[in-house]
Amino acid sequence: MSKEQLYNDRVDQILTTVNHEEPKRVPIVSMYETWAISNANSTVKEIEDNPEKEIDVYCKPHEEIYCDCVYTNGLVFDAKSAEITGSKSHFISEDGQTVQHLEISPMEAKDYPELIKNPMEFIFNEAIPRKCANLSKTPDENYETLKKLLNHWKVKGQVQSRLQNELKDRHGLPVLVGPIAYPPMDIVFDYLRGFKGISLDLRRQQEQLLAGIAALDEFAYDIAGITPGIEKVEPFPFYATMMHVPTFISMKQYEKFFLPTYEKMILKINQLGGKVIMFLEGNWESKYEWLNSLPKNMAIGILEDDDVFNAKKKIGDNITIAGGMSIGLLQRGSKDQCIDHAKKVIDECAPGGGYLFTYSRILSSKGDVNIENLKAVNEFVRDYGVYK
Repeated sequence: MSKEQLYNDRVDQILTTVNHEEPKRVPIVSMYETWAISNANSTVKEIEDNPEKEIDVYCKPHEEIYCDCVYTNGLVFDAKSAEITGSKSHFISEDGQTVQHLEISPMEAKDYPELIKNPMEFIFNEAIPRKCANLSKTPDENYETLKKLLNHWKVKGQVQSRLQNELKDRHGLPVLVGPIAYPPMDIVFDYLRGFKGISLDLRRQQEQLLAGIAALDEFAYDIAGITPGIEKVEPFPFYATMMHVPTFISMKQYEKFFLPTYEKMILKINQLGGKVIMFLEGNWESKYEWLNSLPKNMAIGILEDDDVFNAKKKIGDNITIAGGMSIGLLQRGSKDQCIDHAKKVIDECAPGGGYLFTYSRILSSKGDVNIENLKAVNEFVRDYGVYK
């Protein structure tokens, strides 16, 4: 089988299981993120200075460890953009191989009227200059910074496009994540108000928060690329949502603040023919009823803290479950213990389709996993997870 045939076959198997039909075998998802950098004995700075290096770094694990698809493509968190703009939001860790995020909240509570009135004007004229020191200078200096930033993005975009092609052509591997379905409330949380600010807003100025979230609705649609006139989107790759604020709010708050804009967006994606992969950070048991209310087969949920066996029983008939392999066990357990757990996961979660095998955390740093355990588990699932 050629690499192109292998790629197409893997996409077919992924879509088969996401549609709750049994594929030929259980697809295995890799989620390597910055762990790939330490695995290649490289550094974030080396990739920044030599962008082509990113291709080799992120192809290397797939020469050693079996999988059927890749969650995201390359180095997601971009410290170089923050450096160029003079922001402290992302920076390279002391180990040189991981990237950290520092919460910066450039919007104050009193700014809601400006955000609501014209969100783009507020973001570009107020929030960004407050967050990015190199974009709060003279027009000429700001222009030079923007040129550097756009040149960096151009190079990075070209490299990541080539990386995706290399994963396909060299390894027959599809990347699951395509466009981003960014929830408007998470935009407020991630970029404007932060954890402390939005926690206060949920109690002290709910109507302003609701109006601010609603004001970002059109912006979120632009990010997702489902602008007016779009009549159809492809079912693969999947639209992706990395859930952030839902982990920290109650179901009542989730229904009132998060859902109205987010649910409308993903139902629109579904109506157009697309599917959504959600990274369900933290524990989502309180929101299982909502997950079961979604149209069947439209969503894939990557579990983090949820018990995979309980999730399969409670929501596995409606959405596809991804996860189940404990990172702690892969890190500290014996090879036999890891394989025994993987066998139990396959036995209980694979029947009927609607399941992707992966682990409970994205791999970030060198000590996150014992690579020999990871190799053994993926090889076991490859051979054992075959549908009869």
